[in-house]
Amino acid sequence: MGKLERIYRRTEIGRKAFQDGDPQLSPEHQRILALLECDTHSDEIRKVLRRQADYQRLLELEAEGYVTSIAAEPESDLDFTNLAFGS
Repeated sequence: MGKLERIYRRTEIGRKAFQDGDPQLSPEHQRILALLECDTHSDEIRKVLRRQADYQRLLELEAEGYVTSIAAEPESDLDFTNLAFGS
């Protein structure tokens, strides 16, 4: 698992802005908030956000407090390469 893998989620501010259709957020920002209905692994986000501008918008949302992220734990590794079996 790479050091950049994160779990993203909306903050309460982000949830409210998404539900209310905050006019200060661009359609692209709203689309990203829509992806984060629940805790979302960065691998899942990468599947949808293919352009560098989309990643920049995600970082903007995080900087503005609409989104938060934490480092992904090995248990969150979507390819299961960091799990020990039979221990």
